[in-house]
Amino acid sequence: MFMKKLLLIATILAAAPTLALAQSSQRAGRNEIYFGPVFVDTKSYSFEGGSTARTDTGYGLLFGWARNLNPHVALGFEIEWIDQDYRATVQPGVGNNLNLANTNINGTLESRTIRFPATYNFSTAAFTPFVTGGLGWTWVDTNIPSGLPETFCWYYPWWGQYCATGVPTHNTTKFSYNAGLGLRYDYGRGLFRALVNQQYIDFGGSYGSSYTTQFRIDFGTKF
Repeated sequence: MFMKKLLLIATILAAAPTLALAQSSQRAGRNEIYFGPVFVDTKSYSFEGGSTARTDTGYGLLFGWARNLNPHVALGFEIEWIDQDYRATVQPGVGNNLNLANTNINGTLESRTIRFPATYNFSTAAFTPFVTGGLGWTWVDTNIPSGLPETFCWYYPWWGQYCATGVPTHNTTKFSYNAGLGLRYDYGRGLFRALVNQQYIDFGGSYGSSYTTQFRIDFGTKF
């Protein structure tokens, strides 16, 4: 499936107008900021003990900054927010009643990623394919309760005391990395990018690392 997506990008590149390939990118030595929607493909998971889960298509938003060292190489910083609904089948643990049935649960998986990507543009022209990869950290919240509700209070300036109740949930922060490729077009000070990205999270332990396939559309400006 991933190779088919790469082939689609290559086909779009082959059909690009010759004029766009000849235009200057004007990105060397410039900073750029960009943002855009992120779409995450569905995926099935299997865990220790026989529990399983399947995520629906996820949606999110990304904001990034980069410095173009030259027309080919850029280094930057990205923040990404993604939510995915999921359905899971939880198996009973060892020592429970053998007649205990499986439990089905629904929830929303939240993830927040901070990464430091490096990008290589294959051409100095305004229209170019590129590859990108980065390192960072991802915070994942299953929204599965991990304890009883807790009440906490604080004082707002010029407002006074405010109290709220929240439920602690199972969450973790892990090392993550990504690799992707796509197409870029520079138009004056503006830029447009479309890419396919593989996001890996190293959970460690018996599960190891896992990846999701992301589709991004970035809009930005150079300055």
